[in-house]
Amino acid sequence: MIDVLINNVWTKMTQDELQVGSDGFAFEAGLYETMRTMDFKLIFLRPHLNRLFSTALNIGLKIQYSFIEITDMLEKVIDNFPAPNQRIRILAVPDKLIVYTSHLNLDPIIYKGVSALTVEAQRNMPEVKTTNYHTCLSAAKKATVANCFDAILCDKDGNVFEGSKSNVFWVKTGKLTTRKKDVLPGTTRQMIIDKSPITVHYGKLKISDVAGIDELLLTNSGSGVVPILKVDKNTIGDGTVGRITRGLMDNYTGWLRDEFI
Repeated sequence: MIDVLINNVWTKMTQDELQVGSDGFAFEAGLYETMRTMDFKLIFLRPHLNRLFSTALNIGLKIQYSFIEITDMLEKVIDNFPAPNQRIRILAVPDKLIVYTSHLNLDPIIYKGVSALTVEAQRNMPEVKTTNYHTCLSAAKKATVANCFDAILCDKDGNVFEGSKSNVFWVKTGKLTTRKKDVLPGTTRQMIIDKSPITVHYGKLKISDVAGIDELLLTNSGSGVVPILKVDKNTIGDGTVGRITRGLMDNYTGWLRDEFI
């Protein structure tokens, strides 16, 4: 059982009841945010809560708590958990604000490069982080079975959109690119767009073109910047972490460090 704060009151629930996209999910449809801690400190809190409130406003979901009140709930949940590095989740559903946490459990080996697979699937509302997550959950499970870091979602024509739990960037001839529309506006993705020392361009990528790119990376709030060295049977570039990806990984580490200043 997991300790869960619902409207600032403690209860206990199972993982399946909390898993967005599962048949056992215990709440009405709504929004969710996932963020992390380092040494019990919330990382990039403001962009996550800004996105939560902005998206809720756009879809007409009322959140009955303020920024400060939600921050207090988050800190209460963090203090109740023994690990310094945590993965925090907020669920905002009609009349309820749910907060819980778990171990972050990052394996450092992923930063040496991992594999991904492609799955023909798309989110119904790609620009909203909704609890209607069945498509992504199913794709993520396929990636786990195949021992891959993530599943990359594509349409029937082979157009690349995003990962089941991440955003996609690629590099070709020194040009860093990501898809502009029809993808989740990830906080780490936006951070790279805003802060990268290399200009980020917008474009489209097909699976058939993956073998010809030089670098591929996935981004999310838990793992940061993760280099992808293989997609399906295609080796990316020369099969090692590329120069631009390595630079973004170093930049991201610096951005994390800035959170403690």
